Amino acid sequence: MRIITLLTDFGSADPFVGIMKGVILGINPRVHIVDLCHGVSPQDILEAGFLLHCSYRYFPKNTIHVVVVDPGVGGGRRPLLAKGAHGYYIAPDNGVLSYLFASGEIRRVVELTADTYFLRPVSQTFHGRDMFAPVAAHLSRGGGIERFGRRTKTCTSLALPASRKKGESIIEGSVLHVDRFGNLITNIHAREISALRPEKGIKISIKGRRIHALAESYDSLQTGEMGAILGSAGYLEIFSNHSSAARALKAERGAAVRVEGGKRQR
Repeated sequence: MRIITLLTDFGSADPFVGIMKGVILGINPRVHIVDLCHGVSPQDILEAGFLLHCSYRYFPKNTIHVVVVDPGVGGGRRPLLAKGAHGYYIAPDNGVLSYLFASGEIRRVVELTADTYFLRPVSQTFHGRDMFAPVAAHLSRGGGIERFGRRTKTCTSLALPASRKKGESIIEGSVLHVDRFGNLITNIHAREISALRPEKGIKISIKGRRIHALAESYDSLQTGEMGAILGSAGYLEIFSNHSSAARALKAERGAAVRVEGGKRQR
């Protein structure tokens, strides 16, 4: 039994997700479908890419991931099918796979041109139903990716927000994602924090506010107290215990974050 995950910005108020599942099950009723997330901010390509980047490793090898965050649907952007070291990825060529390209996960890519695998007619507004879902279902039945189109080496890759080191003891980064609890996930990785020797003390600041040094858990602070923690995705995360750090700080994705390590002994 193959697994297909769905990652979209469709929400739950419309039947779009259910229709895609219906198309997939009509082609392969034995496949297992996982709703990875349907709450991506509308048209937010980088947010979708980051969520996929944080998730794909936790699925069995050769899982098929379908991403439909597609502001250019019906336009000139190409539909893609990529084979990675860990799984398969079906998505529009709009940069949503940028994190996977940057990490080296993706090995081969084809542009979806074999329209015999599409539903007919192909809508100008719902390629998730007419192209991505049926291709995922056919792929789940076995075979390679080349039958779905022609090989391509030119794919859209967006500039990813990266942290940067200043001197020996300062890292400047930014908020990559705000989760539904109002936690602020940054682009500062745990490895970078470790290199600052946090046992010697570190200072974390965002929007002019100093944050408590690394907490061991959310509830190690008082209710409403602001802190920082190394989150499950492996990145520094700013939180407010039992409340929203995003709301308290009026912070959104892109907000600057600064981490300063303890002074090194010479």
